[in-house]
Amino acid sequence: MFDKRLLRLAPGIGRLVAGKVLMLWLTLLSNIAFAVTLVSMLGDLLNAVDGKGPIPLSCRVDHVNGGCVAFDRSDLLPELPQFMTWTPARIGAYAVAFAVILLVRYLATKGANHLGFLASERVKLALRTRLYRKMLTLGPDYSSKVRTADVVQLAGEGVEQVQTFFELFLPQLFYSVLAPITLFVVVLPISVPAAVTLLVCAPLIVLIVGAVAMSAARVFKKYWGKYTDLGSEFLDDLQGLETLKIFDADQRAHDRMNRRAEEFRVMTMKVLQIQLRSLTAMDLVAYGGTAAGIIVAVTQYLHADTSMLSLAGCMLIVLLSADFFIPLRQLGSYFHVAMNGMTSTKKIFAVLDIPESGRIGDVEQAHAPSIDDAEIVFSHVGYRYSQTGNDSAGKDATADTEGNVDGTGDGSKADSPRDALHDVSFTVLPHTLTAVVGVSGSGKSTAAGILAGRLTGYEGSVSFRHAASAPVEPHGTADSIATVELRDCARDFLLGEVTIVSASSHLFHATIRENLLMARPDAADAELWDALDRAHIADWVREQPQGLDLMIEEGAANLSGGQKQRLALARGLLHDSAVYVFDEATSNVDAESESLILQAIHALAETKTVLMITHRMANAVEADRVVVFDHGTVVETGAHDELMAIDGRYAELFRTQNAVESFGDDLGSRTVEILPLRSDASGTTDGTTDGANGTDGTEPATPEAPSSSTFALIRRLLGVARPLTRFMVCATVFGTIGHLAATFLPVFGMFALLAVAGHPVWGMGLPAAVAGIVICAVLRGIMRYTEQYMNHNVAFRLLALFRDRAFAALRRLAPAKLTGRGKGDLIALITTDVELLEIFFAHTISPVSIAVITSLTFAVVLAALNPWMALVLLGAHLVVGVLVPKLFAGSVSGIGPDIRRRSAALDDYVLDGMRGIDETIRFARGSRRVEEIARRTRELTSVRSKLSDVNGRFAGIGGLLVQLFTMLAATVAILCAVPEPMSVPESLASVVLIASSFGPTLALSALPANLTQTFAAARRLFALMDETPAVDERGTKNAAYAGMSLDHVVFSYDGHRGGSGEGRDGRDGHASRVLDDVSLKVPRTGVLGIQGPSGTGKSTLLKLLMRYWDPDSGRVVVEDSGRETRVGGIADSAVSQRIDLRDLDAHHRRRMQTMMSQETYLFDGSIRENLLVADPQADDDRLRAALERASVAQFVDSLPQGIDTPVGELGDRLSEGERQRIGLARVFLRDADLVLFDEPTSRLDALNEAIILRSIADLAGRRDPDGRQGPAVVMVSHRRSAMRIVDRLVEVR
Repeated sequence: MFDKRLLRLAPGIGRLVAGKVLMLWLTLLSNIAFAVTLVSMLGDLLNAVDGKGPIPLSCRVDHVNGGCVAFDRSDLLPELPQFMTWTPARIGAYAVAFAVILLVRYLATKGANHLGFLASERVKLALRTRLYRKMLTLGPDYSSKVRTADVVQLAGEGVEQVQTFFELFLPQLFYSVLAPITLFVVVLPISVPAAVTLLVCAPLIVLIVGAVAMSAARVFKKYWGKYTDLGSEFLDDLQGLETLKIFDADQRAHDRMNRRAEEFRVMTMKVLQIQLRSLTAMDLVAYGGTAAGIIVAVTQYLHADTSMLSLAGCMLIVLLSADFFIPLRQLGSYFHVAMNGMTSTKKIFAVLDIPESGRIGDVEQAHAPSIDDAEIVFSHVGYRYSQTGNDSAGKDATADTEGNVDGTGDGSKADSPRDALHDVSFTVLPHTLTAVVGVSGSGKSTAAGILAGRLTGYEGSVSFRHAASAPVEPHGTADSIATVELRDCARDFLLGEVTIVSASSHLFHATIRENLLMARPDAADAELWDALDRAHIADWVREQPQGLDLMIEEGAANLSGGQKQRLALARGLLHDSAVYVFDEATSNVDAESESLILQAIHALAETKTVLMITHRMANAVEADRVVVFDHGTVVETGAHDELMAIDGRYAELFRTQNAVESFGDDLGSRTVEILPLRSDASGTTDGTTDGANGTDGTEPATPEAPSSSTFALIRRLLGVARPLTRFMVCATVFGTIGHLAATFLPVFGMFALLAVAGHPVWGMGLPAAVAGIVICAVLRGIMRYTEQYMNHNVAFRLLALFRDRAFAALRRLAPAKLTGRGKGDLIALITTDVELLEIFFAHTISPVSIAVITSLTFAVVLAALNPWMALVLLGAHLVVGVLVPKLFAGSVSGIGPDIRRRSAALDDYVLDGMRGIDETIRFARGSRRVEEIARRTRELTSVRSKLSDVNGRFAGIGGLLVQLFTMLAATVAILCAVPEPMSVPESLASVVLIASSFGPTLALSALPANLTQTFAAARRLFALMDETPAVDERGTKNAAYAGMSLDHVVFSYDGHRGGSGEGRDGRDGHASRVLDDVSLKVPRTGVLGIQGPSGTGKSTLLKLLMRYWDPDSGRVVVEDSGRETRVGGIADSAVSQRIDLRDLDAHHRRRMQTMMSQETYLFDGSIRENLLVADPQADDDRLRAALERASVAQFVDSLPQGIDTPVGELGDRLSEGERQRIGLARVFLRDADLVLFDEPTSRLDALNEAIILRSIADLAGRRDPDGRQGPAVVMVSHRRSAMRIVDRLVEVR
């Protein structure tokens, strides 16, 4: 039924589970002892009404005739007061007995809760840490084997699902076997037929559970698959929400997500139906078995002359018969959540079982020599990306990954793999700078990935050879002492000797100091500043108020591209290894910064061995040696001058570069406009100011809801559920009938016994009482199904509605308000938090109504039996159902929000770790990362422990109060027998009714433990839905584009913490303005170039034009040409006008303009699907034309599946350049009037840059068949060469 490895995950798990089973068994024994003691306490009353029992050996004095007259059975009840003798000793004995029983029950209940919690938390910690260790072992290529969102969900919600399995299901499984046997042993001496009947029925429930487990396993697997698919698709859409909004495709994504949510709801209902059918069958068996046991006992009592069964014995059977089946019924109710846990653990173990063969470090080398002075020799090296998925993701996912050189693509669905490298031979001399050049997809980064240990399974030889050793022959026959083969190097050795800094190096959501210390944990501040100085980013860091303690937001959202890259460079320099590999390390920086960084790299090469992979041919001129890649092999090596003299491939690429530099008009003949942008030091970047989203590195960025009262929150939740009121009313009606049936079944049993004893209650005879028993047993099973189906039908419909509203809120907030916000937290919000609402909608609304209605019904019935008992019941239910939950809720207030906050932060941390797993491995910080996950998990466990302790305490108190009030009812029955002995039958029935009546009310007393997290989740969701977006997109106007302009714009990211409203009041936004009184005119046609250093606000200009934000003061205006436009179907007059961007219809604006940002986002689908984001109606001819204009058609044609080739998660089956070109094709496909480019050629080689620039120039200069001029283009770039095509150049300062 479950993987036995679960019990071996952590020490002591088996003992903890066994301990909980023991505690549950002690609870059962205390219940048995209580029932026996209670029946004994009522012994006088039972003997008095027992028409089948023995007559007391005593007589009654006849005061008229004298003498002593013997009693008969009819005299016992009226004379009952004479027989009751409650001496202090007897009262004390019962008091002590009950005190001991109650104490044992309380301690056993609390102990069972605690031991189950410890077992589940130990397993969760072990699974979470093992899962991340597995990701570390798999390395950066993990995404080809398992999706990132799946890992995050498995490490979060998937691991949490294990809690129910270990805390509830597994102990209950063993206890369910032990309990019936124990009760059989107890009942057997009282009534053998009843004991046998009860025992025979019990295994039927086990058979039902087993049958359901077999039939449900496949459905649960599909259910969990749908759940993780929903999370994965949501993460993909969430990360690409900016792209979706740019292309006005967010509504389509929203509709698609709603379809997925509906599919998940349908699958959930299928799972629910399986569960409910099993519960119905179990209830029919359980209550049918209870009824059968009671009927057998009644029948045996009817023939008491031969059976010797007393009324007291029968009452004990009535009280214990339900306990026979409660453990098994509870096992069934835990089953569906346990199946979730078992399914998620199967998925976790499937990840843990992924083969790891071929990873670096498989062969240990205890005494590897230093490679400080060693040559790096590639000799006849070949490499192909596997199509099996085992090593297909071994490519460098963060650089220009040449696994796609011939179109195989990492992990593509090719029938056979193709060579990424073949017969590659070259040597890197120590303490020199070797430049590696070539077009995108030529194999450069694949070679770097092999050297860095990212890729294994290469052919040929890659070795570190000291200069004194003999030359290496083609197959590596060198001196074995002085030569080290890379594949033989231990992981730690290689990680310490080789550092790689790529164009997409990950910066963690932590401080600058913490990010730098990853490279060298023992570095002093002086060393950190030295590395920052060498990377030419120290001045910017010094300008920040927090300095080294500046918090970097998730995805480095508060840094510009150049700042991010220079911080990654500083971290790499701090690592101080023998070999450095710079893979496009200057692709996102301005010309001045590029020059400074190149100086740092050249200085580094004086003492280190440096490989510099670059698309910029000019960067190779000063290199000591140049290696030229072409189609997966090395075609030329030598110094720049030598290669130019050869006039081969290198010379061709270099001349192309020069052609790009001279492409277009001479900048010297063009007027350069100077646009001053005030950008004060206080945290201002191209992105946002630091901390703009209020993150502190620990708390998730999702805002907390305003502290509304719980009553107001409940009222709002009920308001959402109001349209489904009819279903909730039906659930309440069916549930009430079911619970009344469950309670009155033993009451009818008592009625039957009293009828046989000759004291029928309300004149009810034996046949009527037996019929009542049977009807109650059947009704309970049927009503349970209908109640639960109605409740969950309501709940799952509402969960889908909440997902819809949550995604709608994210669409409103994107992209500005989601910048830097934790994606792991948002995944938890739309999956785990939404699922937690089920507790309120399915397990709170109708149960509260049912508890109230059933309590009042019981009170009415008791008032007819014994009014004093009605008062006891009302008092008991008020205490158990109102007072206890109120006290419980007070004890757990604040715990639920803390759990949700820490859980979300843990999800964020795991996701951040997955995104930066390459850096974690590279800097040997995996163990530290695992320790941090363990620490955060333990902190979460500590908070959960508080909830568990309170839950255990109140569960014990609830059980204790039920028995105390049952004792009180028995005491009232005894007291009422003194003045009114003839009321004893009604009093006995009342005691049974009160003892059986607490089911619905006890459910209320347990609600606070569950609702504390549910209410916290609801507050988080409502906070998201209520958050004010950065811009209010309620404009209604259309415009015929004739240009745009910024008029005296003032903008500060600090000024937008409170939302878009601040943009209209003209506040100046503290001192850290990004733009200060800026005016800029965007033309109707032609190319406008914007150039300037990193971090000066260039990207902010584009974001204001795209209306990510509104200015603090001033206006962003669209020039309307005056052509006739239509708004809402009504024609406007053709009047030329200037329209405030805020007044423009959002959908019209997105059709009018489009943008390609610095980071091209590709969705986890095919190339075709990614292109259709821009225009879902585009046919193959249009797609082909867009690919050709982006210089990527030839590459797509080379792929085995062509345009239908999957691009992988985050597009990581493609190189950086290939991703960028497909992004450009997507922009070209959009028929917009204004196209904005943010660094469109930053990661392209010279040849492709030339082609792309010509395409952009053609785009701006073309005319369509109707004679309409091409769109206006605004291009931001730090590359001077990119500015050659502009008609007008603006330099920002």
